[in-house]
Amino acid sequence: MKASRTLSALVCCTALVWAACGDSTGPAAERNDGGTGTRTMKVTADIDGDDVPGGFVTDFEVNLRDAQDNPISGAIVTIQNSTLGTVNLLETDVGTGDYVASRNTFAPGDYGLDVVKGEENVRDVVVGGMSAHEITSPAGTDTLAANMPVTITWNRPSEAAGADVETRDYIAEGIADMGTLTVPGQFLTARTDERIRVKRFNKVDIAGGLFGSRIKLSIRNTVEPLIVQ
Repeated sequence: MKASRTLSALVCCTALVWAACGDSTGPAAERNDGGTGTRTMKVTADIDGDDVPGGFVTDFEVNLRDAQDNPISGAIVTIQNSTLGTVNLLETDVGTGDYVASRNTFAPGDYGLDVVKGEENVRDVVVGGMSAHEITSPAGTDTLAANMPVTITWNRPSEAAGADVETRDYIAEGIADMGTLTVPGQFLTARTDERIRVKRFNKVDIAGGLFGSRIKLSIRNTVEPLIVQ
């Protein structure tokens, strides 16, 4: 009885610690964990949170392949988050090895991944999460000067591993999540439909999968339309 109570308490504490870590505002990459597994599956996972009118949509996709790059069908694929709970990904069609799900929100916190197919598995993978950011400048009501540099700024509720910043004619990929970037003036031409997007991301290699296995989490926000004149 005493051993049972001790084990229960340990499980409870572990769950509480995981939830607390999932709500951390510290650097997301510090909470990455490659997990474990049989190293018999190539697992490529993407969790993409995109801004849409009225909020966010998060798409989950996990592709499973064997060592010969054949699809692995019939697996149990789940993603866990302290806000969303367990998300069950369903295969798009029998034999595809592609598993998807979607939620009409973006949840902060860490995301865990588990994949099981018979004796083959990848378990306890964690990609450190980050809250959704907001582009603080320029605002959607601003008018920008053509051929003049513009400084884009965004808040960082928690630091991501990197960021991509783009306008209609300019893109900077894989930059540090510093909360600011200046777009050179030559990329800002007169138009009424300019758009600024900032996508922040975190990525971790999956230790229990075949070479190339990884999971990537991203969150995107947009300001549009902007007038450049």
